[in-house]
Amino acid sequence: MGLFDKKFCDICGEKIGMLGNRKLEDGNMCKDCAKKLSPFCDDRRHSTIEQMKVHLQYREENKAVLRAFSPTLTLGEDKKIYIDQMKGNFVVSRNRPGSWDEENPDVMPISSITSCGLDIDEDRDEIYMKNGQGQNVSYNPPRYNFYYNFKLKFLVSNPYFDDFEVRLNNFRVEGMGSMEYNRYQKMAMDIMNALGVNGNVNMNGGMNNMGMGGMPMGGAMPMNNMGGFASQGNMYGQQMGGYQQAPYGQPQNMGYQQNPYGQQGYGQPMQNNMYNQQNAYGQQAPQNNAAFAQAASATWVCDCCGNTNEGAFCTGCGNRRG
Repeated sequence: MGLFDKKFCDICGEKIGMLGNRKLEDGNMCKDCAKKLSPFCDDRRHSTIEQMKVHLQYREENKAVLRAFSPTLTLGEDKKIYIDQMKGNFVVSRNRPGSWDEENPDVMPISSITSCGLDIDEDRDEIYMKNGQGQNVSYNPPRYNFYYNFKLKFLVSNPYFDDFEVRLNNFRVEGMGSMEYNRYQKMAMDIMNALGVNGNVNMNGGMNNMGMGGMPMGGAMPMNNMGGFASQGNMYGQQMGGYQQAPYGQPQNMGYQQNPYGQQGYGQPMQNNMYNQQNAYGQQAPQNNAAFAQAASATWVCDCCGNTNEGAFCTGCGNRRG
């Protein structure tokens, strides 16, 4: 067949217009048939005509199941997870119930979830200072603002697709440990708890694969049975997983109370003086001012970030002088 020969859809038999062809492994599909596929179907090119026909039959049957779907719990923001706790099913959609006719989102059994994990992708923008000529120049060592995106990744046992992801935040979140950062962590925990699944959190990116306070980036941090993060000796220093945080979008009383994840240092008053207490990174400070002065008597280079310091703690990452 020539490049400009007429093509017909191997699913519905209709003529395929210019730029309307969607290739299959052994044939062609028109764009109208392709629109009916599950939004989680990402293997069309490697699917046969017969496999696509079976898939589209399943999508027709899903419409009837969707009409009987009655969510009792809704979680998430932009793309929401609707859960029918009575029947043990869930739906992922940006649209509200009652407006699903065209989208036809998949109704999936909660029991079909085989794995769930939270991916926290880290990005950074360098912070510059002005030199004498008014030009932007890097600090020494360089300084950065860090930003994060939160995505739940699901593996499911389904004959038509085996995975999908749900992004939790619409805009990138600034600052590890910030109110927004903690809010999306809690949102992920709430979703996994509601679905009755445990999961890992994978942190991707970061300078030298290290986060603040020496927390490893790019590795998996396991979650406990309640969906909380298990204690890893990271920057928080404590087990995270408490549920005393305010509902999404509401201000939190961080004042002089322990914060929602139980870490020492953020939002708590220092008693006596700052050098007698544990710092924000879970490291024990010198026990008196004399010891601190002695520790600060000479410059040293931080093993974690390479910053040159004069005090007992690194001004770049908070690491204690070895």
